[in-house]
Amino acid sequence: MKHLLLLACLAALSYTSAANAGSTLRCNGRIIKVGVPAAYVLSECGEPENQVFQESVGRAATVGGSRLFVALSEHWVYDRGWGRFPAVLVFLDGTLRRIDFIPVRSDKGSRAY
Repeated sequence: MKHLLLLACLAALSYTSAANAGSTLRCNGRIIKVGVPAAYVLSECGEPENQVFQESVGRAATVGGSRLFVALSEHWVYDRGWGRFPAVLVFLDGTLRRIDFIPVRSDKGSRAY
């Protein structure tokens, strides 16, 4: 029974650490966190392998009615080398909002991006 409880605790710890792993990225020995400006990421990580720019128009409700807004989002892809998943950095209005890692199937040899 003690072994089963220990195994369950270890599984929970590994799951939570894997879930939190996506919020940071290491570039040239520096840790990149969500919330930093795009210029800082560019200076630390260099040019991304691929960039996609997207402009979105939305409507926000206000006290006096509603208003339109435009948001610019950018997706930067970094190939981090052999044995490491490529990273996709998502910026909204010039600020890093999300870091995702793309699993790549090794049997096909092709990239998902």
